[in-house]
Amino acid sequence: MKQAKFIQALKNKEVKVTSKKILVVDDDPDAVNIVTTILKIAGYSVISAKDGLDAMEKIRCEHPALILLDIMMPRMDGFEVCKAIKKNPKFSHIPVSIISAKMDPVSKKRAMMLGVRDYITKPIHPAEALRKNRNA
Repeated sequence: MKQAKFIQALKNKEVKVTSKKILVVDDDPDAVNIVTTILKIAGYSVISAKDGLDAMEKIRCEHPALILLDIMMPRMDGFEVCKAIKKNPKFSHIPVSIISAKMDPVSKKRAMMLGVRDYITKPIHPAEALRKNRNA
């Protein structure tokens, strides 16, 4: 119910519509659905990946303008994905924001050292996510 109120609030506000493509990477389908819904309501084009390896393929094929990345995922975690993105000159310009349940300062510091733009903790608050990523 709380998320429905946030989504309704977003619908009632003027939101800058953009055609920029955002890649949402999370192994939790519910988290992907929530973030995707929020972003689509705000007018963004959204693609998703279920793990780090899938994300790297989507980045190569889709060239997103922004990546929203979970940390704890199978096959390739978010830290590894971020490191691979930042090492590759073709993709290093793409901003990466972490959306994770990990709230410990060590994870946040590690993410920032890898060059992430922002670190958002779950549960996600739609207005915060949009505000922090509006200028992607």
